[in-house]
Amino acid sequence: MRTALFLQCVLMVCGALPALAQQEAGTAASDAQSSQPVAVVPIAVGGEKQLFIDNRFIAADSRNVELCMNPPVKLGAVLRPERPWEDKSIGFCASVIEHEGVFKLFYRADGREKGASVCLATSRDGLQWERPRIGLYEHGGTKDNNIVFRDTDDSAAYRGVGETVVFLDPHGSAEQRFKMIASKGWPDPRSAGLYCHTSPDGVHWTAGPRVLDICPDTANQAAWDRQRGKYVAYIRIWNPLRKVGRVEMDDIMAPWLYKPLGAEAFFIWGKESVAVPSREFPVAFGYDAEDPVPSDHYNPAAVEYPYAQNAYFAFPSPYMHFPEPPAGKFGNDGLLDIQMAVSRDGVEYRRMTRAPYIPLGLAGEPDSLSNYMAVGMVRRGDYLYQYYGAYAVTHGLPEAHQKLPIGCLCAVRQRLDGFVSADAAWGGGELVTPPVVFTGKRLVLNLNASAMGACQVGLLDAAGKDVPGFTVDACDILRGNAVEQVVTWKGSSDLAALSGQPVRLKFVMRAAKLFAFQFADGPGSAK
Repeated sequence: MRTALFLQCVLMVCGALPALAQQEAGTAASDAQSSQPVAVVPIAVGGEKQLFIDNRFIAADSRNVELCMNPPVKLGAVLRPERPWEDKSIGFCASVIEHEGVFKLFYRADGREKGASVCLATSRDGLQWERPRIGLYEHGGTKDNNIVFRDTDDSAAYRGVGETVVFLDPHGSAEQRFKMIASKGWPDPRSAGLYCHTSPDGVHWTAGPRVLDICPDTANQAAWDRQRGKYVAYIRIWNPLRKVGRVEMDDIMAPWLYKPLGAEAFFIWGKESVAVPSREFPVAFGYDAEDPVPSDHYNPAAVEYPYAQNAYFAFPSPYMHFPEPPAGKFGNDGLLDIQMAVSRDGVEYRRMTRAPYIPLGLAGEPDSLSNYMAVGMVRRGDYLYQYYGAYAVTHGLPEAHQKLPIGCLCAVRQRLDGFVSADAAWGGGELVTPPVVFTGKRLVLNLNASAMGACQVGLLDAAGKDVPGFTVDACDILRGNAVEQVVTWKGSSDLAALSGQPVRLKFVMRAAKLFAFQFADGPGSAK
């Protein structure tokens, strides 16, 4: 289907080329008659950190600079299924939060006795994780476990608890500081859907209302969006295969509004079962004509990046389907790794590369066949830690063919702001920004020039002319590798006189990776 659509689009574009050429010729003639320059509105960056995740800060007169995605460093398994309530699997539907100086990892544990539970692990450093003794739910005759939530209705198809994601709500009341988006009631259309549970501490949960009366499976998530001042949820939709839909709301505890499709509603589990979301919601992310057929995407694991302005990241799992039986061995089977997508507003996400952000491990390793990113990231010093559910089994491998338990939670380490960089090779390159207006007294870079690379920065006025005293030649050469390098010109970093004026930054680099820039007030203010 996608291949045919892609070819149709190609034919339409090719057929339009003569008309497009005529239109461009007319536009060029019109431009030649006009001598008025086009005004460029400066980008207001204030004192906020800015990331190079797209071309926003790369003007057309830049040369020999390329945006590159930087995969993280794999750190291996940090949590394995070692408890009786985890004796089927762990790893899927995970989320990580820092709260009061403690990292909290919520994960789904599936047990043979009572089905699935939401469990909590805690850590001080992001690497060594413990299962606290919660004492709330009985399992195997004891409450000595780390289970924090289990649905008491065992009649549902998802016995124990549905698929869940937890988030910390800075906008919520103290009694509802933690919120959990949970699927429940499948497949009964009278009760199935998404529910929003609440907790003051992430341990003691109160069951909440049904907020969506159609039922997406997988790790659906929500969060308070600082940029938009609203709650935003990313949910599984089918259009026609798996994509990510988006909905925003003022009150996350009230029903999420959508336009019903009526007779066109999508029933992948049969007309007698609950419908799944489809075209009721706009697409935030999904497969396109460049993806192989058949493939689609699992949970987005979207994050509004807290350490820079206007930066969102998503880490969807592309699902490469094996042929269905009889050509294939099992139904709904295939491989999944983890990609990365970026956005400036959290409304639409795009991939700058189809290469995996977290590739599959070697055959026989815990993450060799299917991986799912946990929602969230936590920081320790100059590093970020992310977590993913890792499996040495394919998506559709029947339980009879599995050696239980399966799955584990693995960690990766990423440099602060390190997801994407503007790279100059050994031959050198120049990156010139559009005009920006800043506040602050100094310029700070997140830069890796290592030992043999180099970077110098010049300031240009809005017309592109050198600002006296702040030329590239006057800039002291930056080398080494640090998340906060202060730019100086003949020993001085003081830019206070230029604050509030439009300037362009000119980075002249060799063998260097530039991750971010920020105008700051004083020492340490760029952290």
